[in-house]
Amino acid sequence: MTEPREPWTLIHGASWLTLEGQVFVVPGFHEEWIRDHPELVGGCRSVSEVVLRKSWISMAVYSEGYVERLVPRRGDAEVRRRVETLLARNRGLWKRVLVMSMDEEGYSTILPGDLDSQGRLEINLSGPGNLL
Repeated sequence: MTEPREPWTLIHGASWLTLEGQVFVVPGFHEEWIRDHPELVGGCRSVSEVVLRKSWISMAVYSEGYVERLVPRRGDAEVRRRVETLLARNRGLWKRVLVMSMDEEGYSTILPGDLDSQGRLEINLSGPGNLL
């Protein structure tokens, strides 16, 4: 079994963010990790199943502070809280975050200043997003 990292940690590469803020490092691809950890994913067989059924957030952190997130529902207040908590606790480690959701087309972009402007993060995550 894999041990979670420090809660709310932004890890370079691929990882999962659970409902409680636990971070599981994915040394390869998310799909392989899912197959290797059935006890953690509760019968889920794909990234989309883990995101939708467990409400975990799929994360990928690239060089130069670029981050991608795949969330179950962009407009969900609990999802927004987790995204904001993770980003706020890791200020300075990211420059641009792309948030894609399973419930609608498009994506949202978050920049560091969005955390400092009251309501800006919520607008970015709950709005219609940028079409792909």
